[in-house]
Amino acid sequence: MSSVFDRFWHYSLAPIRKPLLLILILSILAYASDLRTHVLRVIAMPDQPLALMGALIGVVLAFRTNLAYARWWEARILWGHLTNASRTWLRQILSFVDGVDPEKARQIQRELVLLQVAFIHALRIELRGEEAEREWGDLRPFLPSPELESKLRKQSKASSSLLAYLSRRISESCERKALSGFQLLALDRTLTRMADVQGGCERIRNTPFPRQYDRFLEMLTYSYSFLLPFGIADETGLFGIVISPFVAFILLMLNQIGRNLENPFEDRLDSIPLTTLSQNLESELLQEFGDSDARERMV
Repeated sequence: MSSVFDRFWHYSLAPIRKPLLLILILSILAYASDLRTHVLRVIAMPDQPLALMGALIGVVLAFRTNLAYARWWEARILWGHLTNASRTWLRQILSFVDGVDPEKARQIQRELVLLQVAFIHALRIELRGEEAEREWGDLRPFLPSPELESKLRKQSKASSSLLAYLSRRISESCERKALSGFQLLALDRTLTRMADVQGGCERIRNTPFPRQYDRFLEMLTYSYSFLLPFGIADETGLFGIVISPFVAFILLMLNQIGRNLENPFEDRLDSIPLTTLSQNLESELLQEFGDSDARERMV
């Protein structure tokens, strides 16, 4: 529970704590000045412009949050497509790969399934930008040789190299008569689906939200929040010390939620749980293959 709160504080509350503190101070100053001199009652702006400005900012914030959520949802759909393609790959491998030697066919099936699991972890590592040795520990048990691992480490896109390696392996299996030509085409279409998912995820990750839109909206939100204490102090009195920071908290939090959702693959509390999803998919594939202890035996 403390870990969840720490992440919520770091990614959601910490970025807005200083503006909220400043707004609280301004609210206290506005109340104190109006209490002693009643100056705000003389120079206070009409309620309608302030209310209209707040409504417009709220609409724009909601629109921006919806756009950010659309990116998040598209990323989640893409990962769902990868899950379906992985299940299709497993079904095809178990159904298609055959040969005179059942033991040899089983070895080919096992290698192709484990390489698929390796691709899932490699894509997750790339989307998260994780390069630590501990992250490669999730990938290493499913690679057939240290030479392939060394080669993948030198590649900028290990996931693309794994897809190419899988394509070569099924072509070699076809040449050895373990697969027919039609089966090879079906497997290649599944690999294409996985490549489409990879490209879609990379498009979301590498296309940032327009910074001009983000900065302009942030400037409007801060301006309104800083003006609000002086606009309502003459009417709310002491309650303005609570009302102004509370309204500002809602607006600033909506803005921060939109920022957090812009990058759905980052390791944040409200991001897509790629680690959990990839580990669950790994467990499902290995159990369906009947080799659930593959990780322990290959470490």
